[in-house]
Amino acid sequence: MDGDGLGALLRQHRQDADLTIEQLADASGVSDRGIGDIERGVSRGPQHRTVVALADALGLDDDARAALLRAARAGRRRSPAPALHALPLPRPVGDFTGRGRERQVLGTALRRGAPGGPSPLVVVTGPPGYGKTTLGVQVARDVREAFDDALFVDLRGVDEVPVPADEVVRRVGEALAPGTTPLDAAAAGRHVQVLLTGRRVLLVLDNAASEAQVRPVVPPEGPAAVLVTSRRALAGLDGVTRVVLDRLDPRDAVALLDRIAPGRGGPGDLERLAELCDGVPLALRVAGNRVTARPGWGVAHLAHRLGADERRLDGLAAGDLRVAAAFLSSYEQLGSGAQRLFRRLGLLDAPDAGPEVASALVGADLWRTEDLLDELVDLSLLQHRPGDRYQLHDLLRLFARHELERQEGPDGTAQVRAALDARVLGAVVALGRWFEPDLEPVASDDDLVAAQGPDDAGAWLRAEAPTWTAALRRAAAHGEHARVVEVADALHWFSDLWAHGGPWLEVFTLSAAAAHALGDDRLVAVHEGYLAWVHMECRSDVTTALVHAERAERAAAGTGDDRVLGWACHYLAWIRSRAGDLDRAAVDARRAVDHLGAAGDREGVPQAMLALAGVLVRQGDVEGGVDVVRRTILTLEDPRTRPRAQVAVFTDGSAQLYLAAYLALLGRWDEVHAAATRGLEVAAELGLVRTAAGGHLHRGWAALERGDPAAAVVDLRTALALREQMHDAQGATRAAELLARAEALLGT
Repeated sequence: MDGDGLGALLRQHRQDADLTIEQLADASGVSDRGIGDIERGVSRGPQHRTVVALADALGLDDDARAALLRAARAGRRRSPAPALHALPLPRPVGDFTGRGRERQVLGTALRRGAPGGPSPLVVVTGPPGYGKTTLGVQVARDVREAFDDALFVDLRGVDEVPVPADEVVRRVGEALAPGTTPLDAAAAGRHVQVLLTGRRVLLVLDNAASEAQVRPVVPPEGPAAVLVTSRRALAGLDGVTRVVLDRLDPRDAVALLDRIAPGRGGPGDLERLAELCDGVPLALRVAGNRVTARPGWGVAHLAHRLGADERRLDGLAAGDLRVAAAFLSSYEQLGSGAQRLFRRLGLLDAPDAGPEVASALVGADLWRTEDLLDELVDLSLLQHRPGDRYQLHDLLRLFARHELERQEGPDGTAQVRAALDARVLGAVVALGRWFEPDLEPVASDDDLVAAQGPDDAGAWLRAEAPTWTAALRRAAAHGEHARVVEVADALHWFSDLWAHGGPWLEVFTLSAAAAHALGDDRLVAVHEGYLAWVHMECRSDVTTALVHAERAERAAAGTGDDRVLGWACHYLAWIRSRAGDLDRAAVDARRAVDHLGAAGDREGVPQAMLALAGVLVRQGDVEGGVDVVRRTILTLEDPRTRPRAQVAVFTDGSAQLYLAAYLALLGRWDEVHAAATRGLEVAAELGLVRTAAGGHLHRGWAALERGDPAAAVVDLRTALALREQMHDAQGATRAAELLARAEALLGT
């Protein structure tokens, strides 16, 4: 049997043994890609030890083993070396879809080469399975009119031994001028540079492992050009046009599925399958091929089978195409530390993470963790995002979890998660101290985050909210009630600075339940109060807010604690006032001022005074409300009564906003303008969306009434945008009404 028959013979033996390519790869130690190349006839004369390993794994008898070895020897005799003078482009896929922007960028760059000018060098990088090779081949066809020849060299970048740099030079040299390449590596490099100079040749270097494979064949000048694809960033190459591939957008992903498997599913089914494939081109192709290979299947059937996370990667296999195999080939190139970090990143519930969370996963110093993250980014297993964030895409996340469970087991996985949760929740408590008026931040060698102030602390708490919220959820599920309460308490004042968009409904729902479980009336009063605040401030749900405020007041009544009772009365006053129960709200507000004053609560007294002012205004005593707000501002300015930490600034912003609103009712527009401007200064300092929205509305209103419609339009447009961002329909309507008046005066 000759070398042409080796592939068919191996395939027959494998099928007789009832083995998949992947199973044979596991049993023999030969890569699944290598086995696939043999079966397809790409590799006609593999090495003797490779064939022996396959024969051993297949359990062949002596005759079958000898026949397999003869077929391999025949292949080696027929092809002692590849036909280097023929390096054609692979056949392009007929259903190429999407990547319009990338094709335009790459095509423009490659066509830019001119004699005497620099040779264009473009690099396409991206995670495994993202279609780098397919795109490279398509772009080479896109620009074929600009070149006389196109050469394609597979650099085997994910193999255990990639193609050596001097072999790359030799192949290119022989393709350009057969039989002329010197044996000496340095001389061969110079020879290739001479051959490329002035020629309209496009080199496609696919699957590069390193810059060293690329540099020797980059032409000294145009019009010759080089297109490189690689999972690695190849950051050492200079003068490069870089394109980093992301997943296909949903529309292109659906279109690709529909082209691979036309008529096998409706729009909804195609969208669901594309979502399950995470927009990864290899996964989409495998899924489409699976559907077309089974006449009885439709897209909906496969989508149902892939719906379970634990089955999805195994389900994304068709013939010798396997998504997991593509991921594994990159994973195996990592060092042990980077492998450990990668698989543990699969535990995260968040779409991305910062380096501090990553360091908690592996128990390493931050600087060491950043090196490991760089290794993952360099191999395109992790995406680096703005803000020093690192993102693991969904299918890679599933692969990471699979490897974690396979290599560290259920117990090890649970230990990693528990250690992460402990570090993350500890960091939340420590960072929350930056916003608590009665707590000072305490530095510790064990701190996960080295915050230098409230800005650093707040930025981390916002960025990592999905991670620490998930950790808090698990703590609650495990009955760690004291820990849940501790975390929520630490976030109380910070929540005021991030009222809209923060996870406060879940946080304070969990903490209120934990307080009840602990059976502590004081904690129940405090955390039911927090929950009342969420429903009123964040959700504008007066009915539910009142239920929780009344629970807080009942629990507080039995504590004998003026501070706790004062806060409970404050929440009641605020919410009853919004509900229109003004008489009871007035009583509650005065009780709140009295109790908080008796407790010496410098943070609580101004809040209660502002609630009282609101009640007075709603009762028709606008002047009285203005007077109380002005007295509140004096309290905030007096060092003897001024709240601590950022509470003073935050409360000043609220007070100025209330003052502007009440003065507007009196038509005192100059004072409205001044108060709103001060409120906007606070909003800008602390990043307060609601305060900013109110400040722009009232300053715009004041400008309109003062005869300055141009200034009014600027403020009111901002107010409208912020109200819409907050999903505040009533506020947006009011801003739109005032804006329409201002624009009418301007004739716009």
